[in-house]
Amino acid sequence: MEWKTLNLDNGVSLVYKRVQECYSVAMGIFVRSGVRYETPEYSGISHFVEHLLFKGTHTRSARELKEAIEGKGGSFNAFTAEELTCYHIKILQQHIETGIEILSDMIKNPLFKSEEIDKERNVILEEINMYRDIPSRQVYELLDRIMFTNHPLGTSGLGTPETLKNIDREALLKYTDRFHKGKNIVVSVAGKFDEDKLFQLIEKHLGKIHEGEKSSFVPFNTFKDDDRYNVEIRKTEQCHFCIGFYAYPREDERKFPMTLASTILGGNMSSRLFNEVRENRGLVYNIGSYVKSYHDTGAAVISAGLCPENLIECISVIKDQLNNIINVRVSEEELERAKEYLVSQFLMGFEDPMKYMIWLGEQKTTRKKMLSLKEVEEKIRNVKVEDIQNVCNDIFNKKPFFALIGPEDKKENVSKILEAER
Repeated sequence: MEWKTLNLDNGVSLVYKRVQECYSVAMGIFVRSGVRYETPEYSGISHFVEHLLFKGTHTRSARELKEAIEGKGGSFNAFTAEELTCYHIKILQQHIETGIEILSDMIKNPLFKSEEIDKERNVILEEINMYRDIPSRQVYELLDRIMFTNHPLGTSGLGTPETLKNIDREALLKYTDRFHKGKNIVVSVAGKFDEDKLFQLIEKHLGKIHEGEKSSFVPFNTFKDDDRYNVEIRKTEQCHFCIGFYAYPREDERKFPMTLASTILGGNMSSRLFNEVRENRGLVYNIGSYVKSYHDTGAAVISAGLCPENLIECISVIKDQLNNIINVRVSEEELERAKEYLVSQFLMGFEDPMKYMIWLGEQKTTRKKMLSLKEVEEKIRNVKVEDIQNVCNDIFNKKPFFALIGPEDKKENVSKILEAER
């Protein structure tokens, strides 16, 4: 096995991979918290906690946290996702104890000073405003909102100005008291380190955390409303749109042919959409597709930004390409190119121990069974032409969702194209 695991008595899990051909070690603490675990009243609290853990602990000020890592040449950061939150550090291997000590201190001893809470609330409001001013990003939130209506997956991970007002010190303490428990913590480490020393450090700094209860979230039930369009009229030079389809959960084997289908359709500069919409017609600068998967659902998304007068032609071309990949089997040559691209991009990413660490941590936190690099490669390479056609028939024959930010509402014209019989 290319990684090893260790479980502490209090439920903390360790997953690690030694990579001796590098100088550094990447480490992360993954918490089973995130957007899916939030209630409507406190939407954005996971991200709020993420920010505040860098603002000081009961033993170190914010400045001392930063200087402890950066003063040794390291870097640290965090991210909040739908089904986990991660705090991570990359540092030279001789400073591994400093890294684990700092991460553990942040998780165990957040200070949550009232003045810092108020300041950081304003910082997050500015973050919301910043992304609001980037329609090419904001349109994805519009799509999630319509695809996952009345569910945490349909909310912004940043929260809203209204929900941020509800988040006070008491709410933050209750949140960390619930989630920062042994059964909700995964430590992931990749790079150069001594195995015995790693065990000692994990036991020393995380072995006394209370076991707690493993967290759970509300399952997603398929969309039931008839409204599948979310259009925001805004004075912009371009209109930005997304077309979304429900896709497969994280551990559904059909995810692999679906990812290959997305690669063929719009995953790179060799893809059908890039060639037809940009190269042949010059309608866009950027167009692409991707697949995302959660515990119990997923999405296949096509997105682009372009001049408003070219929108209808672009949607028509996309519809034609969807019909084509449904009705006409992809060639063996095209499939092999997509496989080689996907496998190569996947494997080359692991030349960085940080990428390896995050991949291991995400799997250990969210999957029932972890996959090795070799298993992932085999699952991609074993996909057949008929598998591509099957998933395309299954996914792209469903009614799509559509989100747009732009100066004109062309919902009626778009819906006629997207919902036309193939």
